[in-house]
Amino acid sequence: MVLKFKFKYKATNKTYVNILHLFIENYECEYKILQDLEHVYLLVEAKEEVLEELSNNLSKYLPMSIYYEGLEVDVVKTMPKLESVKAEEQALNSFCPTCLEQVEDKTNANYYNAFKFCKTCKTFENATFLLDEKEEKSSKELFEKLASLINDNKKIKIKTISGTFVFQKLNSLDESKTVLCTNLKNISSLVVEEKQSIVALASIEKPLITFRINEIYKMKEKASKEYIDIRVANDLTLYLLSKELKKYEIDFLKIEDENSSYDSFLDVKTEDNVNIDIPKIMYCENRKFILSSNTYSKNLDVVYNRFEEKNKAQFMTVLSENMLFDKAILNFYISRKNDDRFTFYSEELNGFVDISTNFSLPKDMCELYKQIGESKSGDRLLENYKEKFLLEYENSLSFDLESIETKSFLSYFKVAKEILGFENDILTNAQNCHLEKGPRVDFKMIENEKLSLREFDYVSMFKSAMSFKLAGVDEVTLSLGFIDSLASFIASEVDTVNDLYEVEGVSLCGDMFTYDIFTKLVFKNITKNYKIHFNREFVIDK
Repeated sequence: MVLKFKFKYKATNKTYVNILHLFIENYECEYKILQDLEHVYLLVEAKEEVLEELSNNLSKYLPMSIYYEGLEVDVVKTMPKLESVKAEEQALNSFCPTCLEQVEDKTNANYYNAFKFCKTCKTFENATFLLDEKEEKSSKELFEKLASLINDNKKIKIKTISGTFVFQKLNSLDESKTVLCTNLKNISSLVVEEKQSIVALASIEKPLITFRINEIYKMKEKASKEYIDIRVANDLTLYLLSKELKKYEIDFLKIEDENSSYDSFLDVKTEDNVNIDIPKIMYCENRKFILSSNTYSKNLDVVYNRFEEKNKAQFMTVLSENMLFDKAILNFYISRKNDDRFTFYSEELNGFVDISTNFSLPKDMCELYKQIGESKSGDRLLENYKEKFLLEYENSLSFDLESIETKSFLSYFKVAKEILGFENDILTNAQNCHLEKGPRVDFKMIENEKLSLREFDYVSMFKSAMSFKLAGVDEVTLSLGFIDSLASFIASEVDTVNDLYEVEGVSLCGDMFTYDIFTKLVFKNITKNYKIHFNREFVIDK
């Protein structure tokens, strides 16, 4: 009897392959492990009682992963003739379930051993703790002492497998950038609970994720901060410390870098050079985005470096990760740090075709207002605007357009902020707006026979925004209008290109898509049945 376990695992890394190899060694059976772009397969041939025991234990042994999306189990007639994928020597992101079970078992020799080592995990091996330069054995008593010091508001510097950090009790959220959650069961006391993100925190990758602070906490603690970055223990040292902190009902620790002041230092005496990555991720519309990471395949760096233009380099990684070189794909690269670009890729067209290249601005604000005044109905609009919002108009004249280095929508948003006299930037306002959609700001191209020679009509965009301000639309709502209108504009560009070329899919990259309100609106506006692609393991904007 051959049982096939089909894990939906959207990554090329060998994390699950390695773990399955170690797991299956405990059973008398014949097996093969296979992997493709979307799945990892475990095929096992054994007696029925062995298969039953294996199936029952697999779910307990296999950790969650940010790349894992589901499991199917089926019976097949024969073992495939394909060669099994071999395990690879590589550092995993965190402790495995087996090690966790052993360090929590009072009867086990590794009880409270932060240096427990196995083939699956990567940690300090043959190491010893140094607490304020005094050698200490990894023990329950040591972690009880550390927890007591933290409860007394002491700052503890700790060497971990991801670097050295200073930890202390969370006393002021507004002064904190990153927080260690020591008890996931109580995370909702601090932030708005998002199930997918919370599950990801506990995955084997142990990522860093940004959460929105809940309103009850903000009122209770008089905090003004809107968002906070959270991670959980990703090594046994922090895990065992977290267990002891529960006794003091300490659910969160402030994290500072190793150069911060401290009261005690838990160092590690070891010859190992371990540095496990802490990837930063986010979820939007059930999709995962990698914001920062060092754990992707380095082959993708080779792909990325083939192009000097950042937009094409990033687009190429999307094509590579999703195996789309035989498809016709329209890419939108929208970034906060580089020039924006829309690009179409097709084998039939021998590669890339630029869809739009010109996101220009005049030399100064006087020239911009001159262009607005000379446009259709612009003179009357400008006169009314100066009459009602003279202070905003005069203040905006001093804004240096030459200080803007990128040709992008974000650059237009910066100019719009000055023209409209907004207190906050447009992205921040839109993210904090609780409406579903905003007013329709004009986003359109000045048409040209050649798609690549079209220019974005920034004059119409600024004019329509000024009209909405004259009509009394508030800052936050109008900011959402910019984001909503840009999302709608992207959707209309898809239809425009599809009228000329057959678009088989759309890809989105660039760190503007890390704003979930923007990404949600893009998904909502692309109404036709286009498959949307993102980077899978590579960062969304390198």
